[in-house]
Amino acid sequence: MCKSFIFTVFCVLVVTVDSARCQPVPAAAGADEIQVLIDVSGSMKQNDPDNLRIEASRLLVNLLPDGAKAAFWLFAEKTAPLSATDAVNAAWKQQAGKAIGNIHSRGLYTHIEDAIQTVLSQGFKGGGKKHLILLTDGFVDISKDIMQSADSRERILSEWIPKLQQQNINVQTVALSEQADKELLEKLAFETGGWAETAQSAEQLQRVFLKMAQKAAPKETLPLTDNKFQVDSGIQEFSVLVFKKPHAAPTQLVAPDGKSISKQSMVANVSWLESQAYDLITVKQPLIGEWRLVAEVDPDNQVMIVTDLKLQLSDIPNFLGENEALPIKAHFTDKDKLITRADFLGMLTLEVIQDQQAPAKMPVVLAEPGFYQHKTEHLSLGKHLLKIVADGKTFKREIIHEIEVVATPITVEKHVDAAQRQVTLKLLPDAKLIDPAGLVVNAVINQTGHEPETRALTNKDGVWLLDLAGLPPQTTTHVNFNVMAKDHAGKPLAPAIKPLSIDDSWFVPAEKVEAAVPAAEPDAHHESADHENTDHETDAEQHEQAEHEPHPPPDVPETNWLLVGGIMLVINLILGVGGFFTYRYLKKSQADKHQQLLERLS
Repeated sequence: MCKSFIFTVFCVLVVTVDSARCQPVPAAAGADEIQVLIDVSGSMKQNDPDNLRIEASRLLVNLLPDGAKAAFWLFAEKTAPLSATDAVNAAWKQQAGKAIGNIHSRGLYTHIEDAIQTVLSQGFKGGGKKHLILLTDGFVDISKDIMQSADSRERILSEWIPKLQQQNINVQTVALSEQADKELLEKLAFETGGWAETAQSAEQLQRVFLKMAQKAAPKETLPLTDNKFQVDSGIQEFSVLVFKKPHAAPTQLVAPDGKSISKQSMVANVSWLESQAYDLITVKQPLIGEWRLVAEVDPDNQVMIVTDLKLQLSDIPNFLGENEALPIKAHFTDKDKLITRADFLGMLTLEVIQDQQAPAKMPVVLAEPGFYQHKTEHLSLGKHLLKIVADGKTFKREIIHEIEVVATPITVEKHVDAAQRQVTLKLLPDAKLIDPAGLVVNAVINQTGHEPETRALTNKDGVWLLDLAGLPPQTTTHVNFNVMAKDHAGKPLAPAIKPLSIDDSWFVPAEKVEAAVPAAEPDAHHESADHENTDHETDAEQHEQAEHEPHPPPDVPETNWLLVGGIMLVINLILGVGGFFTYRYLKKSQADKHQQLLERLS
């Protein structure tokens, strides 16, 4: 008993030493999960005659991060696994790479609903972030009866999108051909917070799959300027992705010592994946210094890295409403611990580059040491490329993120009654763009454990209202909208309204949120968007109330207080002496580690 108690106190001392200088960042709930659906219907013979899906899928396999759980599926009239859902590692990549060769174009139909249903029932199992990548070249097609296919498509919109939202699954869709149902694929992506791309030809699939990999599993990169990049001592491994044009000269890498590396070099720490369209070159334990790429300059070429010294960002949404600001927050971690040392931060400069424009500096957050922030505003409609670049004098880091700004001809006002846990949503159409007489709005409301509910919104004086009363605590309510509209000339419109996720943070009084901010620990995934504070005050109040309720005294035997006092005195002496020397040892050890980090980068 005494030994276990001493060991517990010792562990507490270990954990708390120097916590103000190097704070732990909360870990993810579980491994990320990535499920990939590949269309193998017969129409692929025309749209992908050379079966370039194989090389594109093989690239995706090699871009997936170790530790994530992933699987590939083939679908046509039925859905079948191509590779088992398992943790990504070298063995899994080898097995999946071989299985990819079985992609074909012999299917009869394009049963997208069955593909989604199968993956939801068999694919996703864990508690991490979930991503579904869907590649297809056609419309929903499940039988010769066109009405059966139309019903299946409608079920995807009305039933399966809410189920995807309930499980927090982001859907990345790839349309391969102009004949694909882009409206359905874009709605799947938009409603689930995923991403949608169109490959104009099969030759573009590799670049599109790169974007999908960035969305599903973002990787930190090094700036690549004029085919040159700088490797610092904190980088354990880098992978260079080089896109090639037909008949291009063989790719080469030139190391800092001047030695040239090619596929035929057979260097022990270099692996080389080669195809007609790209090279993926991985170098483990690389030399420190400037590396040079001998290949044609391409804006999609990237240098992805594995390192303990990481640039971390707050969650950035894929879609942004017109006139909506985008807050970006960044910090550095070393072995997943927040770095707050003034001497380290003093070397840092963080910038945001939007669409090749002049860089905008990210100022520090005074109330949160180690954090930097920036707000991007006045973005035009369409897709935008953001680069967050960190320069530490002796090292650089870069994160690339693409977003899309969508038109919002219908704005949503939110009115919250915290006491009654009631939310009223007011939808206001832009009368200059939309004819109110032709506007029909349906809301699909779903909560975990309940079937989705569809409500038609009522029009009162030009405002469409949705009342959500008595929302249960500790439950997220997802609301998405199906809108049919026309302009004043009678032309059909499809205005997009961003889905809403209503949780306990919506009902936290403003004064409590403000009071909680100064004392809050820095969060690796902190978001500054409205209604997304995660303090969960309701649970805290219930816990506090429970602590103050009277409890009946337990029935315990009489205590020998003299004996207890003697034991406690001995324990305190042991802990006092041991804790003092332990603290001094750990303090010095922690300082040495930080000093080694700085020396490594200087």
